Amino acid sequence: MRRHRWPAIAPPPDRGVRVHAPMPITAEKDLILELSSITAFASGLVLQLAMRVTGIRADFARYETRPLTDPHDWSAQWSYLTVLVLVDHLGGPADSLHPAEPRSDDSGPYRTTPLYWIGTYPRAGSLTVTTSWAEIGLHPTSTTLALGPSPFPTAAESDVGR
Repeated sequence: MRRHRWPAIAPPPDRGVRVHAPMPITAEKDLILELSSITAFASGLVLQLAMRVTGIRADFARYETRPLTDPHDWSAQWSYLTVLVLVDHLGGPADSLHPAEPRSDDSGPYRTTPLYWIGTYPRAGSLTVTTSWAEIGLHPTSTTLALGPSPFPTAAESDVGR
């Protein structure tokens, strides 16, 4: 496997084709993580996840993703959902692109719906997604997603693009 970082890039403006239906990734007492959709484009895929956290874990999630107000405080730390994606022989972290979301207040559930751009369509027709967020107690969970052949004939021949 070759290491690769999937950058946070907005999907193309043209309409894509949904290639995978929503499905749960993990469900615990106070945390639900699901795959909302996978949409294919001629130049790659967009994975959309949805996470809802309640209780004390929601407080941890809010704390971990809080705005860091002092740019000179190098000790300030934050964390977020870690997503690793393996496509064919390329695997590594995927950086999230966040759609405009209402700011989470200081109580109630914590919700997030990040997007991940994967700049290729898997030649094998499947990919593996591993999610974790140690700081809020989400242990690594791997899911292999069967997508089938690309709906775009040139996507299978393209390399990691965009």
